[in-house]
Amino acid sequence: MRTVAFILAALASAVATASVTYSFDWYCSGCSKLGMGSNGREGPYGSGSACEGARSSLGASLASRGCGGGRCFNAQPCVASGQPDLPPPPAAVSAPARIAPASTRVAPIYDPRPDRVRRADEVKPPEEGPEAISGRWRNSFSWYEVRISNDAVQVALVETCRTPDCLRREYPNRPVFLGKLEGNRLVGVVPIRQAIESEQNGRPCGTPAGEFPVEGRVSEDRSAIIWKNAQLPVGEGCAPVSISLGTWHRG
Repeated sequence: MRTVAFILAALASAVATASVTYSFDWYCSGCSKLGMGSNGREGPYGSGSACEGARSSLGASLASRGCGGGRCFNAQPCVASGQPDLPPPPAAVSAPARIAPASTRVAPIYDPRPDRVRRADEVKPPEEGPEAISGRWRNSFSWYEVRISNDAVQVALVETCRTPDCLRREYPNRPVFLGKLEGNRLVGVVPIRQAIESEQNGRPCGTPAGEFPVEGRVSEDRSAIIWKNAQLPVGEGCAPVSISLGTWHRG
């Protein structure tokens, strides 16, 4: 009995942590020049170590471009959220089985009204083509607008927070993606109009202006866009630099 109780306790502990997630807030007073907003939330992550790793990675990426090390980038500690899912307690004594009384078999009732059951051919699949993603999208601190012209896709940043509490906003209305939709993939470039100057170990390691390849994936139900990192060119001996547009949801 002690062995059984120990196993049940271990299972309960494992299940209890399954629904707890971790995330962290950040704000950056100088990140607008990097094509990012001024603040946001990253997560959720399935463990505290994964959250701390993402927090360190974001800080290191921005530090390599002159927006880290406590100068203008500030990442808050990882915090846990969610409620643990506890399994129901086992029954101490099982109830005796009851014999069901004999019953008369009744034929199922047929309801001819068409609004009771939807036929399979009446269920509409998600829209296809670039028009399926046109309109407004958002992340935790910015609004974007997807504009379609023929087969071309342009995404503009139309509103973003200037302060961590979002009491001050700016409306740049500038492009952040130019490309096209191929199936569920957005393939194109991130335009950066100004060169970004930074230093690493006392040597200049800035990134030039230009258009840099980036890719995003549209979810099957057309409700989210997950962007991959765009790699930026740097000088020889400089740490690699990348930027990401994050994850967007329908506005």
